[in-house]
Amino acid sequence: MRFLTLEEIRQQCRIDADDSGSSDEDTLLTRYGMVAEEAVESDLNRNLYATAADIPEDDTTGLVAKMTHKQAMLLMVGQLYENREATSELTMKEVPLAYQHFIEKDRVIPV
Repeated sequence: MRFLTLEEIRQQCRIDADDSGSSDEDTLLTRYGMVAEEAVESDLNRNLYATAADIPEDDTTGLVAKMTHKQAMLLMVGQLYENREATSELTMKEVPLAYQHFIEKDRVIPV
């Protein structure tokens, strides 16, 4: 993961530090973090970078990841953690509306 830490993900999912240690759980949480980072970049239609110095000159839409982007990632992780399987329309849940709010203003819409 480039923007999230396992500790931040654990906190978002309300997993106590005492419950840590399961490598299977850590692997799952790490995967959710990676998926969330990819999803935010995909929804933004932009590449995210840790610092301005990391943005390549040829990436004209590259953007330094903001706290709002990071929070959107954490919301996505929480949704994935709580809703591991979408078995029907009744059990499917969408990412909270705040997710769209956090990424909307930085989104590039292809023409």
